[in-house]
Amino acid sequence: MKKAFILVFALLFAAGNLCAAIHLPSRSMSVARAGRIEDVFSNPAALPFRSSADGSFLVGLSYADEADPEIYRNDEKLSFFQSSEIDLSLSFGGRHAMFSLAVSYDLDDRKAEPLTYDMYFKMHFQLDLGYAAGPFSAGARLQGGSSLVRTDRRVESAWDYAANFFFSQFYENSGSEYFQLGLGAMWHDDWFTVGLYSDRVVAAEGGNISFSLDSITDSLSLGLTLNFPRFTSEGELYLLRPSLVLQAGNLTSSSDSYLLAELDFCFQLLPDTNLTVSTGIISFRNAREDYFDSLRTDQSFSLELELGQWSLDFDYTLPVEYYKGDSSRPMSFTIALRFNP
Repeated sequence: MKKAFILVFALLFAAGNLCAAIHLPSRSMSVARAGRIEDVFSNPAALPFRSSADGSFLVGLSYADEADPEIYRNDEKLSFFQSSEIDLSLSFGGRHAMFSLAVSYDLDDRKAEPLTYDMYFKMHFQLDLGYAAGPFSAGARLQGGSSLVRTDRRVESAWDYAANFFFSQFYENSGSEYFQLGLGAMWHDDWFTVGLYSDRVVAAEGGNISFSLDSITDSLSLGLTLNFPRFTSEGELYLLRPSLVLQAGNLTSSSDSYLLAELDFCFQLLPDTNLTVSTGIISFRNAREDYFDSLRTDQSFSLELELGQWSLDFDYTLPVEYYKGDSSRPMSFTIALRFNP
């Protein structure tokens, strides 16, 4: 037991010296989802409500990238690597606590002539705690990390891409260290869930500690999910299980306050086999100036297949300007694989 505690604290220390903004395997941005282990990553207050059938172990692997039509039109080299992000995560825990570690390889700041990227190696740790009393729960999250970087790396082929990431030395990314405390609450039953979560109650970034009402409300999200029950009154599965998510996020932020609406249709084919089709719309706003004037709006589409212990997701986001013929902003997509024994 003593060796196990030493190992955990060693991992915490290593992660704290190594990440920033890694995508953990959450089903959506909603802070008002509960019932599955993935929901904990959006709100730690979901931890006590996860199904016991989910077990206590989760591995996630995802690949995310952008698809800028201008890069394809110009026939640029390696057009399929634009701002790639590869994330690998491991989570384990019980009913009231879950610990997660994640690493990520990211591309950024693509330049075409010659083709160069900034490359980041990130590492992240996260400890989620939650406790429920009846339908009400409260949760807390401790998370932190930092990143290493290689700047202006010239890439001529896919082999150069792999060699730079896996066989070359990274350097300290000064000021990338961060540590945050988040707090959440949730009310959950079979028909609806209300969730509240702030990601930055206390935050330390680049050696500076912040604790203020502004930082709390800038990362405060309030969500509502309307669910259809999983089982009938006779204990049989409903074939179709729709759900609706409504959320206002980062309530007072000047750059990424948003309104989200998401509709899911889950086809429950067998107790451990589900196919979920989702679509949603998210509108980002400046809450400190003109909240009713949208900065940008995206539409999302998602397909998730669950086969026993495995889940495969494909998510696609399209700026609504594309419907008007404006392709100045790139599309984005994510492919994710989860294993939950």
